Amino acid sequence: MKFINNSNDLSKFLCVEIKKNVPIKSISTDTRTLRKGSLFIAIKGNNFDGNDHIFTAIKKGASIVITDRRKFKDSKDKSIVYVPNSIRALKKISKNIINSYKGEVVGITGSNGKTSTTSFISQCIKGSSSTIKNFNNEIGMPLSIINAKRSSTSLVMEMGASNFGDIHYLSSFLKPHVGVITNIGKSHLENLKNISGVFKVKSEIVHNIKKNGCLVIPSENKKHLRQWKGMRDDISIVTFGLNKNADFYASDIKYNIKNTSFTILSSVFGIEQKINSSLAGEHNVKNILATYAVLFFLKMPEQTILKNISNIKLTGRQDQISWINNSVLIDDSYNANPDSVMKSIDLLANSKKRKILILGDMLELGRMRKYMHKNIGSYALQKKIDILIGFGNLTKYAVEEFGKSGVYFSNENELKIFLKKNISSKDTVLLKGSRGMQMEKFINV
Repeated sequence: MKFINNSNDLSKFLCVEIKKNVPIKSISTDTRTLRKGSLFIAIKGNNFDGNDHIFTAIKKGASIVITDRRKFKDSKDKSIVYVPNSIRALKKISKNIINSYKGEVVGITGSNGKTSTTSFISQCIKGSSSTIKNFNNEIGMPLSIINAKRSSTSLVMEMGASNFGDIHYLSSFLKPHVGVITNIGKSHLENLKNISGVFKVKSEIVHNIKKNGCLVIPSENKKHLRQWKGMRDDISIVTFGLNKNADFYASDIKYNIKNTSFTILSSVFGIEQKINSSLAGEHNVKNILATYAVLFFLKMPEQTILKNISNIKLTGRQDQISWINNSVLIDDSYNANPDSVMKSIDLLANSKKRKILILGDMLELGRMRKYMHKNIGSYALQKKIDILIGFGNLTKYAVEEFGKSGVYFSNENELKIFLKKNISSKDTVLLKGSRGMQMEKFINV
């Protein structure tokens, strides 16, 4: 059973009287996907307003509708529940759910790797509930909490940020026992300006970890490490990384385009464990190290940790599929920033076939956007990628830097035609780009 199964549950967590006693089968903020018996929460966004679709929701069978449009304040319809602010109502519901929950709560943030690490931890903790899809913002994370099972052994939640205060907002009601920062990299620079800004927003989680909880952090940047360790003295701080100074570090790393093996070592905790994984790439070594650190702190038996880590599946990221003319496509189209693109290029570079990168624009880089795209072109050339195909407005700078084997397209159909004509069974192709570029549209050409 979920935390909210009927209007009585909703009334308890929202702290508002609801006069209609009905079951709630699911929760929706979109009438297009709303099912009969759903709770519909009308959210006003930048480009839409769910309040405009309240009667559509009721017509489609919504059990209860939550709205913040004032004209519904004195509505006689018992299906309609007025609140001053729908987003704050979401926060209130999820905060009260967390306050009533007795299991462990893990919160994950970072510039790269947070979605994968969230998935890894959740897969390893049997019976846990986790982030739905990519629901990691002020609307998505509460929805993930509300949709969690009441019987969950743990709640494992991802937190994303594009502005200062975002992580504080989310972690202030999540109140995790364990907080994870996967890394500090070049993401959302349009609003966060620079790495210092990224560090500041990701570190907002530290102040909201429960007393006697744990902060799991990367060890590579000594300045960041000092700052993190100075923020709290009432929580444990555990580090992970590829250097021997980390509490959990990796050695003897061997990986190719299909799998990875390495040894997890810890002189602090006396650990030496061999890991064999079907996950490819050095970045996933770090994600596994962070996962191991969380499970270790939660006192999961060592052999269970190893067994569960070996069974981790990568879902929705870097899926390798048979593609045009029996080529291999690495579908990493979900999102991109400069650091994640470089990590994906590192993976592609291990292919023994012709290596092709299809790159969409990396967005939200502010004044650094031109430089960052040029840098990716240079990096792809350095890693001996055979062909770089750019799509969008900014990737032309990457293609220019890459040189004569670069091809640039601004037209979707022209690129699709090019792919059909030029991709063969001798190719491994990496598809990568920011979410706003919707690069998945090139999978089915």
